[in-house]
Amino acid sequence: MSVIADSPSHRSDHRIGVFFVAASALAWSASGIYVRLLSIDAWTTVSLRAAIGAAYLIVGLLVTHRRNALAVTLSIGWLGIAVAACASLSMLAFVGALYHTSIADVSVIYATTPFVAAGLGWLVLKESVPLRTFAAALAALIGVAIMVGGSFGSGRLLGDALALAMALTFAIVAIIARARPGLEMLPTNVLCCLFTALAGLPFAAPATATAQDWLVLAVFAFTSIPLAFFMFLAGARRIPAAESGLITTLDVVLSPLWVYLIFAENPGRAALVGGCVVFVAVVWHILGGLRRT
Repeated sequence: MSVIADSPSHRSDHRIGVFFVAASALAWSASGIYVRLLSIDAWTTVSLRAAIGAAYLIVGLLVTHRRNALAVTLSIGWLGIAVAACASLSMLAFVGALYHTSIADVSVIYATTPFVAAGLGWLVLKESVPLRTFAAALAALIGVAIMVGGSFGSGRLLGDALALAMALTFAIVAIIARARPGLEMLPTNVLCCLFTALAGLPFAAPATATAQDWLVLAVFAFTSIPLAFFMFLAGARRIPAAESGLITTLDVVLSPLWVYLIFAENPGRAALVGGCVVFVAVVWHILGGLRRT
C-alpha cells in the first residue's frame, strides 16, 4: 500500500466518507416512519412531498451553482428530462408501495435494484455480467419470489408490484446515468420532483392535510431528498463504490426495524425469509467486490 493511501489524512477522509454514507442510509430508512405518521392518502403524500422536495433542491441548486444555475439546468438536455421522468415514476411507485405493502417488502425489493440494473446493462449496453453478480441476482430473485408469494391473499400484492416497478424504473435511471456519466444530477432531481408533484396533483387533496401532516411532510421531504442525496454524494466520493453499496444496505435492515419497534408492524414469515435471502445475496455480492477492490 502506498504511503499516500495509508496516510492519516486519507484515513480521516475515508472515515468521513463512511460516516456520510451511513448517515444517508439512516435518513432513507426513516421513510416508512413518516408514511405511517401521515393521515392523508397516497396521492396527496406523493404530490406534496415532491413539491416540498423540489423547493429544497432548487435552493440547493441556487446555492451550489449561483449565476450558472439556469445554464446547468439547460445542460441536462432531453436525456436529463428522460432520466427525471423515469425517476419520477420510481418516486410515485415508491410512495404508493409504502401505502399498500409492508415497509420490509419495499426495502427488500428495492435492494434488488443493482441486479436489475446489471441485467439491463447486459441487454442494453452489452456489459458483461460477472458470475458472482449472476448468482447473487438469482438468489435475490428467489427471495423476492418468496416474499411476493406470501403476499397472495394478504392484500399486499399491489404494494409489492409497485415496489417491483420502483426497482425497475430506478434501474433504468442508473443505466441512462451510466451511459452519460457527466449528467448533472441536481437539476435532474429538481425536474424529477416537479414531474412527480404535477403527476399527483390532479388526484391529491392538499386541504385534507393537517398541521401535523405538513410538519411530517416537511421533515420527510428534507431527510429523504436533499439531506440523504447530498450526504450520499459527499460520502460516496471518498470511499470505494463497493463499500458505499455495502453501507447503504443498512437501509434494508433499518427501515422495517423502525416500523416494527414503533408501530409493531409485522411483515410476516414469508417477508422475513425472503428478506433474509435477498439481504445475504446483496451483502455477499458487495463483499466480493470490496475484496477485489
